[in-house]
Amino acid sequence: MMHLLIKPAEPQSSTKKLIEYGWDAPTPEFFQQHIKQMEKSPFDGIIIKLDAGKKVFRKTSYPETAFTQNRKDLAATTTSKLTNNFVLMWSTMEKGWDWFNDTDWTTAESNIRNFAKTAKVAGFKGIALDPETYGESPWYYKDQLQHDSKTFEEYQKQVRKRGAQFMRILQTTQPHMEVFALGLLSWMKGLLAETTDPIKLQSRLVNDDYGLWPAFVNGMLDAVQSDSDIIDGHEQAYYLYRAAWFDGIREIIRKDARVLVDKVNQAKYDRHVKIGQAVYVDLVLDLFEKPTNSTDNNWYGVRMPHFLSPNERLKLLEHNTYHGLRTADQYVWIRSENMDWWQNRIPKGAEDAIRRAKAKIQKGESLQFNIDSAIDKALKKCKKIVKAPWCR
Repeated sequence: MMHLLIKPAEPQSSTKKLIEYGWDAPTPEFFQQHIKQMEKSPFDGIIIKLDAGKKVFRKTSYPETAFTQNRKDLAATTTSKLTNNFVLMWSTMEKGWDWFNDTDWTTAESNIRNFAKTAKVAGFKGIALDPETYGESPWYYKDQLQHDSKTFEEYQKQVRKRGAQFMRILQTTQPHMEVFALGLLSWMKGLLAETTDPIKLQSRLVNDDYGLWPAFVNGMLDAVQSDSDIIDGHEQAYYLYRAAWFDGIREIIRKDARVLVDKVNQAKYDRHVKIGQAVYVDLVLDLFEKPTNSTDNNWYGVRMPHFLSPNERLKLLEHNTYHGLRTADQYVWIRSENMDWWQNRIPKGAEDAIRRAKAKIQKGESLQFNIDSAIDKALKKCKKIVKAPWCR
C-alpha cells in the first residue's frame, strides 16, 4: 500500500537529468559515430551496451581484448551535452555459477573490473545495474546451486559479502562511482505492501524471486564510500499514472524499505541512496503489437493507456515525465522498445511531450493540466474488457 502522508516534492531545475535506455541502447562505436546527432535529443545521458556482453556473473571471464576497441571509441568521443552516461551490466548469472565458489567469484571480479574500467575510460558516471533476471537468477534462493545444503541465512551472508566486494571493485576502479540500479529496494515494494514486519519479511524472502537481492544491496552499503552514490531507478514507475503515486514511492523508498536495511547501514542508506524514476514510453503510448494469432484482449499489452486517445496518451507521457522529474532526486530514465531514438523511429509528438515536461521542471513551473478524468474513463473501459489485472 502506498503511503501519501509526505509533502509532495516541488519542481526543481538543473539537477534533474533524463537518461535514455531501451532496446536501442547504442554500442560504443555507434555512440562515437553518431554523437552529434544524439546530442540533439532531449536527453542528458544514455546507457550503452558493451560488445563483450552484459553478464558479469559468468564462469569464464571476458578477455581484456574484448574491451579494447570499445575503450578506444569511447575515449575518442567528446560531448558537452550527454554527460550523465552509464555502462550496462546485467545481474543474470550463467548456469552453474555459485556465490560460494571462489573461482566463480574471481571470474566475476575480472568482468566487473573490466566493465568499470571501460566506464572510467569513457568518463561515464558509472554502472547501470539491471537486477532483473533474464535466465538464471542469482537472487532466488531455491535456484542456487547449494540450496539443499546451505540455509537461506547462509546464502544471505555470502551474497552480502559479495555485494561489498562488488562495490569495492567498482570504487577502486573508479572513485566517485554511481551505481544506477534500475531498481534497488523499490524492487521489493510488492513484498513491502504485504508486511514491514522484519520477522515476516525474512520468512517470505526465502520464497521470493528476488529474496537475496536485499542482502546484495546491504553488501553494497557496507562498502559504499563517502563520494559514491547508489541510485534506486524505480523501474516499477512504468505503471504509475497518478501524480500522488510518484510522491508515494518516495515514502516507500525512504521509510518502508529501510526495514530491509541492516541498522548499521541505515544512515548510509539515507545518505547514499538516491531516488530515480522511470517512464515506459511503449506502455504510455500503447506501442505494443498485438500477437497476430490472438483474438484475446487478456494479454499484457492491453492496459489502461490502450483506452486513451492518441492525444491523451501524449499528455500522459508529458505527465509521467514531469512528475518523474519532479519527484526524482536526479535521474529519470526513459524506457523504449518498439521505437528507436537514434534511427529516427520516434512516435509523432513523443519528443515534444518529453521536452515540454523537462522545460517546465527547469523553469519551476507546474504541469498546467490534469489528466485524471481521462484516466478514470479509460480505466472504466479497460475493466469492462480485460480480465487480467492490467487495469488498476
